Amino acid sequence: MGRIILCVWLLAAFNAHADLILKSGQVRAMPPGQPNTAAFMSLTNNGDKAVRLVSAQTDIAAKSEFHTHSKNAQGVMSMSRIPRIDIAPGETFEFKSGHDHVMIMGLKKPLKPGTLVSLTLQGADGASYTYSLPVVSLVDHSSMHHHHHQDQE
Repeated sequence: MGRIILCVWLLAAFNAHADLILKSGQVRAMPPGQPNTAAFMSLTNNGDKAVRLVSAQTDIAAKSEFHTHSKNAQGVMSMSRIPRIDIAPGETFEFKSGHDHVMIMGLKKPLKPGTLVSLTLQGADGASYTYSLPVVSLVDHSSMHHHHHQDQE
């Protein structure tokens, strides 16, 4: 009986994770001394029920939160915490620079480009989604992006 329960539990855990597919994930490398960074990614809900993400955790920092940027009536940009991310079945949610992102605060050590960061997103239903995201340098990324455009011209 114990083996059957364990097998059912393992299948449920695998299926919950398989419903939220990560694409284009990355964590931004910051200059030395900067205590915070951000993670960006695209998440597609391949399941048949909505996914509500309520928190984010990583072992590289003191805390992580969902944040968004907004502009007030005077055109001033500000950043604020958002309590959840909802992703409907078949939909894709974009965490991208200048918009919604995972804010990673209180870095325990500087991040080196090319290393991997483990990020766990927690669902309201108790499901956990853990991903490995590469650390990407802004300098290297922008020079690669510029070179890419030259190749297409």
